[in-house]
Amino acid sequence: KVDDFWEPAKGKDILGDPRLLERLIHYDKDNMSDAVVSKVTPMYDDPNFEPDAIKKASIAAMGICKWVRAMVVYDRVAKEVGPKKAKLAAATKEKSDAEELLESKKAELAEVIALVD
Repeated sequence: KVDDFWEPAKGKDILGDPRLLERLIHYDKDNMSDAVVSKVTPMYDDPNFEPDAIKKASIAAMGICKWVRAMVVYDRVAKEVGPKKAKLAAATKEKSDAEELLESKKAELAEVIALVD
């Protein structure tokens, strides 16, 4: 079942919201819940939910369509890249720790060499 969001969207809550553009721009895309993504995925997958098709009805709706599609793509990419970023951060810290240890060992070695000379 695909939810029909058109009637609620026409009301004052969404399309009548004077701050809609601001809310879209400042949307917390990095913390979208799986429930939200699951709810819009059927629309995303619908072949009629394409910007060019929607543009025929409304330029504003086309913009919202593009935004929704971009948020779904962003979520998918973020979920794929997120674990890789975490691994990179861990590897970077490990490298930094190893370089720090190397520098301290070099300093110790320099002291020993100075004592031997």
